[in-house]
Amino acid sequence: MNCIDVQEKIIDLVIGTLTEHDRALLHEHIKQCPMCREELHLVHNCLEVCTLNEQETCECHFQETYWEEFVFSVHTSIEHEKPEPVFPFRIVLPIAASALLIAAAGYFFLLRPKPEQTVQDGTDTYYQYDPYDEIHDLSPEETEEFIELINERYGP
Repeated sequence: MNCIDVQEKIIDLVIGTLTEHDRALLHEHIKQCPMCREELHLVHNCLEVCTLNEQETCECHFQETYWEEFVFSVHTSIEHEKPEPVFPFRIVLPIAASALLIAAAGYFFLLRPKPEQTVQDGTDTYYQYDPYDEIHDLSPEETEEFIELINERYGP
């Protein structure tokens, strides 16, 4: 038997539901394998702790009934607790998306300027050509030369 098979049957060995043949095979493996021996001791100790002893006192019965009542009281308080209202995303999001879609369609069909209003006739009303604006585009040498020409022609 390998360790995995033995560890699966250890609980049956402790409880006592194995056949004599399987019990003998398990004991033989456990004598040779320290890991399975530790597993057997662990399962045996856990079952001892979890099972009730015959020599219970009143205190043990009190603790058992206390915990049963405690669990019952927790369940009843959970049942009576009002759930906190959750924000209704399933309702609000489709309504908001619909309103946004209606607003976009309204702008597109009702408020958007007509193509005739946006087309210009080719003359730009904001900018008219002014020859004096070219002075600002001159380099410093060209500016001095321009000033000299003006002074020669019109005087200082």
